[in-house]
Amino acid sequence: MSARFRRCGQGSGPLHPDDHKAVAEFTAMLTARQKPTPWTGHGDVAVRIARDGRGLERGRPAEGQPSDADPVALVLIHPDTETALTATLQCARTRIHGAWTGPYRLLTHAFAGRDLPPDIDLST
Repeated sequence: MSARFRRCGQGSGPLHPDDHKAVAEFTAMLTARQKPTPWTGHGDVAVRIARDGRGLERGRPAEGQPSDADPVALVLIHPDTETALTATLQCARTRIHGAWTGPYRLLTHAFAGRDLPPDIDLST
Protein backbone atom coordinates (compact mmCIF):
# COMPACT_ATOMS: atom_id res chain seq x y z
CA MET A 1 0.00 0.00 0.00
CA SER A 2 1.45 3.37 -0.95
CA ALA A 3 0.84 6.62 0.88
CA ARG A 4 -0.73 9.45 -1.09
CA PHE A 5 0.58 12.92 -0.45
CA ARG A 6 -0.89 16.28 -1.27
CA ARG A 7 1.11 19.30 -2.39
CA CYS A 8 -0.23 22.81 -2.93
CA GLY A 9 -3.80 21.67 -2.40
CA GLN A 10 -3.63 19.04 -5.15
CA GLY A 11 -4.56 15.40 -4.62
CA SER A 12 -6.00 13.69 -1.61
CA GLY A 13 -4.59 12.31 1.60
CA PRO A 14 -2.35 13.74 4.30
CA LEU A 15 0.28 16.41 3.74
CA HIS A 16 3.77 15.23 2.89
CA PRO A 17 6.26 15.67 5.77
CA ASP A 18 8.22 18.23 3.69
CA ASP A 19 5.02 20.24 3.33
CA HIS A 20 4.64 20.35 7.11
CA LYS A 21 8.17 21.75 7.35
CA ALA A 22 7.46 24.42 4.71
CA VAL A 23 4.23 25.44 6.45
CA ALA A 24 6.03 25.68 9.80
CA GLU A 25 8.81 27.86 8.29
CA PHE A 26 6.29 30.13 6.59
CA THR A 27 4.23 30.50 9.77
CA ALA A 28 7.37 31.34 11.78
CA MET A 29 8.33 33.98 9.17
CA LEU A 30 4.88 35.60 9.33
CA THR A 31 4.98 35.68 13.12
CA ALA A 32 8.49 37.17 13.17
CA ARG A 33 7.48 39.75 10.54
CA GLN A 34 4.39 40.87 12.46
CA LYS A 35 6.03 40.87 15.91
CA PRO A 36 9.73 41.69 15.46
CA THR A 37 12.13 41.31 18.34
CA PRO A 38 13.39 44.79 19.25
CA TRP A 39 17.02 45.43 18.36
CA THR A 40 19.03 46.41 21.44
CA GLY A 41 22.04 47.78 19.57
CA HIS A 42 23.97 44.51 19.72
CA GLY A 43 23.94 41.60 17.28
CA ASP A 44 22.69 41.34 13.70
CA VAL A 45 19.71 43.32 12.46
CA ALA A 46 16.93 42.82 9.91
CA VAL A 47 17.08 45.83 7.56
CA ARG A 48 14.36 46.94 5.16
CA ILE A 49 16.12 47.46 1.83
CA ALA A 50 13.16 48.76 -0.18
CA ARG A 51 11.07 51.67 1.02
CA ASP A 52 7.92 49.53 0.85
CA GLY A 53 9.49 47.26 3.47
CA ARG A 54 8.65 43.95 1.79
CA GLY A 55 12.11 42.40 1.71
CA LEU A 56 14.57 42.23 4.56
CA GLU A 57 18.32 41.69 4.58
CA ARG A 58 20.70 40.70 7.34
CA GLY A 59 22.98 43.49 8.50
CA ARG A 60 25.92 43.39 10.89
CA PRO A 61 26.80 46.63 12.70
CA ALA A 62 30.39 47.83 12.68
CA GLU A 63 32.56 46.89 15.65
CA GLY A 64 32.87 49.40 18.49
CA GLN A 65 29.83 51.40 17.47
CA PRO A 66 27.69 52.85 20.27
CA SER A 67 24.37 51.04 20.66
CA ASP A 68 22.39 54.27 20.26
CA ALA A 69 24.16 55.51 17.09
CA ASP A 70 21.99 57.04 14.38
CA PRO A 71 22.72 56.35 11.58
CA VAL A 72 24.08 52.86 12.19
CA ALA A 73 27.16 51.80 10.21
CA LEU A 74 26.58 48.26 9.01
CA VAL A 75 27.51 45.71 6.37
CA LEU A 76 24.86 43.57 4.67
CA ILE A 77 25.79 39.91 4.93
CA HIS A 78 24.56 36.70 3.32
CA PRO A 79 21.98 35.08 5.64
CA ASP A 80 23.50 31.59 5.35
CA THR A 81 27.23 31.99 4.73
CA GLU A 82 27.67 35.27 6.64
CA THR A 83 29.95 36.67 3.92
CA ALA A 84 29.82 40.42 3.33
CA LEU A 85 27.62 41.47 0.40
CA THR A 86 28.31 45.21 0.59
CA ALA A 87 30.81 47.71 1.88
CA THR A 88 29.91 49.63 5.04
CA LEU A 89 26.59 51.47 4.66
CA GLN A 90 25.04 54.19 6.81
CA CYS A 91 21.59 52.96 7.83
CA ALA A 92 18.92 55.12 9.44
CA ARG A 93 17.43 53.49 12.53
CA THR A 94 13.98 53.81 10.94
CA ARG A 95 15.05 51.21 8.32
CA ILE A 96 15.85 48.61 11.02
CA HIS A 97 12.96 46.17 11.38
CA GLY A 98 14.33 44.47 14.48
CA ALA A 99 16.85 41.90 15.63
CA TRP A 100 17.74 39.28 13.01
CA THR A 101 16.08 35.88 13.45
CA GLY A 102 16.25 32.79 11.23
CA PRO A 103 12.72 33.02 9.78
CA TYR A 104 13.63 36.33 8.06
CA ARG A 105 15.85 34.31 5.70
CA LEU A 106 12.78 33.64 3.54
CA LEU A 107 12.51 37.38 2.78
CA THR A 108 16.08 37.97 1.57
CA HIS A 109 17.38 38.50 -1.95
CA ALA A 110 19.78 35.57 -1.47
CA PHE A 111 16.96 33.15 -0.71
CA ALA A 112 15.14 34.29 -3.85
CA GLY A 113 18.32 33.83 -5.89
CA ARG A 114 18.60 37.54 -6.73
CA ASP A 115 21.44 39.99 -6.37
CA LEU A 116 21.12 43.08 -4.23
CA PRO A 117 20.37 46.31 -6.09
CA PRO A 118 23.62 48.14 -6.94
CA ASP A 119 22.43 51.50 -5.59
CA ILE A 120 21.36 50.68 -2.04
CA ASP A 121 20.62 53.80 0.00
CA LEU A 122 19.63 53.17 3.60
CA SER A 123 20.06 56.75 4.77
CA THR A 124 16.34 57.56 4.92
